[in-house]
Amino acid sequence: MNERLFVIEAKRARLIERAAREREQVVDALQSLSRPLGFIDRCVGVLHFVFVRPPLVAGIVLVFALLRPRRALKWARRAFGFWQGYRWLTKKAAA
Repeated sequence: MNERLFVIEAKRARLIERAAREREQVVDALQSLSRPLGFIDRCVGVLHFVFVRPPLVAGIVLVFALLRPRRALKWARRAFGFWQGYRWLTKKAAA
């Protein structure tokens, strides 16, 4: 019985060491992703800020349109094109 417990304990120790090595490997692999993930996190934060405050965004867009009408129309055309592309892609993905 004692020998069996010793074998189980040795196997447990090997598994714990293996898990620690695997954790270190995962940390090393994810270190290279920390900058891109940080950038994505900041982008998501900006999008959240924009979606939570639509009147502020509308005011900024209005001021921009009043100060630079031609440029605002150019940006509006681009945004509409992106919107149409997004809708087309979502319809294709859903089908």
